[in-house]
Amino acid sequence: MAEARFTALRKVRTEAARLNVDFVLVAGDVFDDHTVSKSDATRAYPILNSSSADACPVFIIPGNHDPLVPGGVWDRDPWLREQPHLRVRFLRMTEPVKVPNRPVTIFPCPLKQRRSMDDPTAWIARHPREGDEQFRIGLAHGSLNVGFRLPDDDHLIRADAADHYGLDYLALGHWHKEFRHKSADGIVRTAYSGTHEPMGFPDGLASIATGWASFSADGEAERFRDDGVGRALLVTIPAPGAPPVIETIGVGELRWSAEQRNLTGVRVGSLISEFADRDHRPLTVLRLALSGVMDPQGYDRLDELRSVLKSYHAGTSLDTDDVLVEPDAEKLAEAVGKGVLQKVLGRLKHDAQSADPNAKRVADHALKLLYKIVWEGRPA
Repeated sequence: MAEARFTALRKVRTEAARLNVDFVLVAGDVFDDHTVSKSDATRAYPILNSSSADACPVFIIPGNHDPLVPGGVWDRDPWLREQPHLRVRFLRMTEPVKVPNRPVTIFPCPLKQRRSMDDPTAWIARHPREGDEQFRIGLAHGSLNVGFRLPDDDHLIRADAADHYGLDYLALGHWHKEFRHKSADGIVRTAYSGTHEPMGFPDGLASIATGWASFSADGEAERFRDDGVGRALLVTIPAPGAPPVIETIGVGELRWSAEQRNLTGVRVGSLISEFADRDHRPLTVLRLALSGVMDPQGYDRLDELRSVLKSYHAGTSLDTDDVLVEPDAEKLAEAVGKGVLQKVLGRLKHDAQSADPNAKRVADHALKLLYKIVWEGRPA
């Protein structure tokens, strides 16, 4: 799963070349924290720098996971190398940066701490727009203050930042889902791309994830739960002041999917075929939970489904705890034999005929459970 992040970085570079973009913006959190291994920190650099002669520049700011602190990941080689002649530009200062050979000024807002009550974009106010000869692009990391219940120390960014600072576009990092915010004139000039590589199931409740943990006071909030697909945004601005054209570009390697299926009345063969015929199986981390009532023969075929799921990513799981087997009275009596289970069976059959609907429902459910237990425990 960790390897997928490097693959996604390569895809960012590949897509940038394919689409012939002028530059790439990375809005913080290249690394989960400053304890990242030296090999990982070093490995990310050449991927972003690219060996292609016509590769475009990449501009990076630190986020709240990898803030610019003394002794942090950004104070290590290769990130300390002299950079003007290189394609990777790590932006440490709150000062305008000209894009080489382009009429573009970037306003970087690097973070220097994990939490802060300051708006990281506030400094841009010292550089008002003067004429329309330059494209003005903001690059920041934090929470856009658009009415959600947000912690005060989550680097809150004013909702009208793009308009207030005269920006043609404000590229934001921090939220894991794609989010586009309209300016007062109804034009989207501010957007989060979401994560380039997903890190967990969309509902955020599964035990499987890649280890990321939020530093925000409400890190489990919906905005920090990606939707299982990695993306980047392709932004085209025809002229200074013109509405940006924003397109979503898939760059993620893994696909995370949590699904539930009720098998009552469902043909198991069709379910097996569905999962066997899906695309991208080796790259799909699937959490499949089954429920419902099945006949014994159908229940046995779940082993075929388990075999199919072996073609999915190793993080895939199948949960059949809520699947019940429909009792066959004669076979059930034969299977329980003599002894305690026979007494249990007799009691459940009696209760299943009860006039009390609750007792009848419980007994019926228990009969199915008993049959499932006996069926699973029979000799092979």
